Amino acid sequence: MSRFHREFIIDGYNLLHARGLQAPALTLEEQRARLEANLIRAQERKHCKITVVYDGRSHGRALSEAGALNKVFTASKMTADEWIIDFLRSSPKRARQLTVVSSDRLIVSHASAYGAACMSSEAFASSHLEESPTKRNNTARSEHAGKHGDKPLSDREVNAWMKLFDKENGRKGSS
Repeated sequence: MSRFHREFIIDGYNLLHARGLQAPALTLEEQRARLEANLIRAQERKHCKITVVYDGRSHGRALSEAGALNKVFTASKMTADEWIIDFLRSSPKRARQLTVVSSDRLIVSHASAYGAACMSSEAFASSHLEESPTKRNNTARSEHAGKHGDKPLSDREVNAWMKLFDKENGRKGSS
């Protein structure tokens, strides 16, 4: 029996973006290295296997690196989305044992069609990756914040929205 409970195929830049790394002083390579180190720790803690897929390399050919973390850099004319979809298509039996991590609707719909489980990049980041102390403190403050805001709506704002929706619903009902 495998020591892994689940295998994750991750859209690398999608996850990097979802984590909201605000480190302008870091190069893309440094940000990837931080993400990969965190993925290796998650892999060990969660007893899972992770393959992270990045959009194309400039030299044209795809590059795969096996090691503590499986990494794929797609060919220059192929996106990570396309690679993940092709991978699922090429091994449909294996797809049913994978969890695809992406917030891209196209990947999620293909992954679901092939029987793979799906998880948004944001959900994966919050449940599988370690947070920095700064992010942990901010998370406690914005625990109930909406997806697109960094603080919850005030009662006044909620009431204003409720009135707007009531008016809209009233118009629809009277036509």
